[in-house]
Amino acid sequence: MPPVLAELKRRKETDRRLSFGLYLVFLVVIIAISIMIGALGRWIGGFGVGKVVSLIVSLGVAIYVWWYNWLLYKRRNEHFDRVRKLKASLSTLLEEKLGTKKETLTRVDPLVQRREAPRPNYLFWLWLILSYLGSLSTVLSVTWPLSVAACIIGLVVVYYLTVDYYYHEREEIAFLGKVSVALDKKGSSLTVNPTNPLHRRSYGLYIFLTIITLGIFGIYWAYVIFSDPNKHFDAHEVWESELERIIEKDLA
Repeated sequence: MPPVLAELKRRKETDRRLSFGLYLVFLVVIIAISIMIGALGRWIGGFGVGKVVSLIVSLGVAIYVWWYNWLLYKRRNEHFDRVRKLKASLSTLLEEKLGTKKETLTRVDPLVQRREAPRPNYLFWLWLILSYLGSLSTVLSVTWPLSVAACIIGLVVVYYLTVDYYYHEREEIAFLGKVSVALDKKGSSLTVNPTNPLHRRSYGLYIFLTIITLGIFGIYWAYVIFSDPNKHFDAHEVWESELERIIEKDLA
């Protein structure tokens, strides 16, 4: 009976594709509805009613946006954690079956190791809470520093989502190259280089372009944050499908 690596079975659970197009369409629809409902409320019951209705619908828009931000942040941590465990399990298996030293396979560049480190969930929730409190600055002027703090934390979160996947994929390619060499002993081949590799993103340039285009470039930036992980997960489909085949056929 072939050995089973539990991490391979969790791929569909952690590697969820998120559609930027679907997100954007629903966001535009929700905003359009909020404007229409707010206008209708002002027409029927006066500005006071319209303001209340607009506030309620705007809250729905905020919840929708924050929920997607949470999904993006959460899947980054879950995928990285699963792959870390997968590499450890696979290295142990190859050491048992082929005699390949586990330390040779699992050696990681310290810089990449820091890039792949779990990002704390409290950072995201702190960003959310400070953003909400900072939004009260129109009523309580003393809360404006919270908006600044929320902006800084938000930039840190976006930084992780922009650059981490590239370094993570580079490390995986290096790891799979070592695995491929080990599997040569069994006459097995493994596709190492993805057909659609991730590109290195310049965080500073993206901020600059977003500022000078008055936020328009930010739409493309948001698309990148959605699409890069999706492309990486597609590469995993190839890698892990081949690994499952090899484990079943050659390492049983």
